[in-house]
Amino acid sequence: MGFFDITPVRPRPRFDRSGHRTWARPDGIIPGFTAAGLFLIHTDELAVAVGSVQAYPNGFEFTVHARVHHGKLPWGTSPLDPSGDPRTNVAPELALRLGVLYADGRRARTGTFRARPVDDGDDDQYLVLRETGTGGTERQWDGRFWVHPLPPDGPVTFVASWPLHEVAETRADLDSSVIHEAVQRAVTLWPGPPGGPG
Repeated sequence: MGFFDITPVRPRPRFDRSGHRTWARPDGIIPGFTAAGLFLIHTDELAVAVGSVQAYPNGFEFTVHARVHHGKLPWGTSPLDPSGDPRTNVAPELALRLGVLYADGRRARTGTFRARPVDDGDDDQYLVLRETGTGGTERQWDGRFWVHPLPPDGPVTFVASWPLHEVAETRADLDSSVIHEAVQRAVTLWPGPPGGPG
């Protein structure tokens, strides 16, 4: 069984008692940046790569870049969303899938509106993986993804699969020390919650 077979889609994390989203990308912080440059898929017709990482004290954001040579991507829609492409609209399992695996076994994957979330009632033991931005043309797509919390020591494994393009599961590792070093370059502009006392 592959990564996507054993990794359920999780619901959006809950707010804490004060309504604060401890799992969200924080306001008032300029992240520390680093290049990743990891190819997840690279064929004669298709490429998908993790481009850069922006690290925060409570997690990191990474970019994904997809390019096609002769084919076409759904204009203005993430290839993760099967409804944006007639080919995946009728067969959503063919859409692009992305995931993250930590060295301690915690894992998360992207989901779509068709995936039924699994809620075990314990948000803290799971990773948060959320798409935070998307855009592109018929030959290129760029997406941004947020992961919470920061990884433990060891490899951070990025996982991809794109059955529409006959690409089975692929993986690429980034040492977590790269992310932890980038966190040290993050700049806190204003401490405390947004709109609260500094």
